[in-house]
Amino acid sequence: MDVIALLLILAFVLWLQLQILCRFVFSKLEYKCEFSVPEAHEGDTIMLVETVYNGKLMPVPWLRVDIHTSRWLEFAGTCSVIAQDNRHVTSSFVLKSYQKITRKWKLKCLKRGIFQTENVTLVSGDLLNFTTVSIAMPVNATLTVYPQIIDLEELFVPVSLQQSDRVVNRWIIDDPFLVAGVRDYTYGDPFNRMHWPASAKNGRLMVRKNEYTTQQNLTVILNMQSRHYELFDTVDKTIAELGIKVAATLFDRALREGNPVRFITNGCTDPDEKQPIVTGEAADRDHITSLLRILAGLRMKNVKDFRVLLEDTSSDIFNSEVVIITAYLTVEISRLADRIASEGNDVHVVLLDTVYERGSEPRHADLYVLSDRMRAEAEKLA
Repeated sequence: MDVIALLLILAFVLWLQLQILCRFVFSKLEYKCEFSVPEAHEGDTIMLVETVYNGKLMPVPWLRVDIHTSRWLEFAGTCSVIAQDNRHVTSSFVLKSYQKITRKWKLKCLKRGIFQTENVTLVSGDLLNFTTVSIAMPVNATLTVYPQIIDLEELFVPVSLQQSDRVVNRWIIDDPFLVAGVRDYTYGDPFNRMHWPASAKNGRLMVRKNEYTTQQNLTVILNMQSRHYELFDTVDKTIAELGIKVAATLFDRALREGNPVRFITNGCTDPDEKQPIVTGEAADRDHITSLLRILAGLRMKNVKDFRVLLEDTSSDIFNSEVVIITAYLTVEISRLADRIASEGNDVHVVLLDTVYERGSEPRHADLYVLSDRMRAEAEKLA
């Protein structure tokens, strides 16, 4: 009889703790999850900060937090489950009465993007885990990861149109948007300032002039098509990501130099968007930040053929340093680049590859191609 009574008492105690814990475990339990910074760049290491507070006398014997975030945010020192583009991380706590615990996770930003963790799942239960209960806890944590800033001079080399299309291993212009125009050559001008296309056109030596760079604006035109015949979705995402990094680097330079900048692309940030992105022109930090945020949210798709985009926007570009970033080069793109140059703009075409059709080079715009030596490195960056 004593054994039976003891078993009955034990069963009652287990049942009672199960009822109490499962009913009140989430009462006065506070949870907060946030990123240490709202913005970062690819490759940066930041913190994800979890804060849990048990505001009641009853302890919480165990608490599991299921965090669902992007696979491109790598958690250091923990095992996580990756499914497609999602990452599942589990965090566990044991809380005494009125105890507060703060836990920091190291995160490495592997890829650009706008990452949101809207809710986490809190799971708990009785002492012996016979029964579990769970609730969804809103956290609304958002992190914007900007594209990586890269070394353009290392990745791209100019093509000299006066030397049988031989690739010259130097960057003719230090910053593609800092040139105000051309002028006649004078004794003592360095040869790396020579503007060979203008010299050939005018029949005399011409050099780039930089006297008024603070007033020169920049127009960046990004092609989100990775191939000539490509509808909607971007096929070669690696090369498209490289183009986004080139645009981000130009925006970063514009911010440091104080140059007004505008952005044009046939990409989009909304999956249902139908129109290309054409921004206004400004030089302040808020404007540049908004452009970087656009790059962070760009989707791998295009909403308009790039040739048509150039046709539609070329007439609105005046007295500007124009950088056209594209994965391929056609005669039509070169023709439009030359048309933009003929309107008094200084045009540079950055080709995200080493291969282009002979005869498709622009006549009045500078052409830069991806260095063979650095192509492997560029693929790693993207």
